[in-house]
Amino acid sequence: MNKPTFQIVTTDGQAYTQGNSRVGTFTDLGGEAPRLESYEHDGDYLQLNYSNGFRQLLPEHRIKHIAYLNQD
Repeated sequence: MNKPTFQIVTTDGQAYTQGNSRVGTFTDLGGEAPRLESYEHDGDYLQLNYSNGFRQLLPEHRIKHIAYLNQD
């Protein structure tokens, strides 16, 4: 994968960067370190979409900021 194009930072300091894995997050569901591919707004949540169809929902009130890489 090329350079990440976004990073989501939560109010408790967690960083979710495109292309990175959340090791251990989906282990019990049979996911071995899926990579963050995209995100979308889903009501009061931010849905993180990972490889192999895994999803994670974060409440919007936990989002501190989303940083983007300008690709112009």
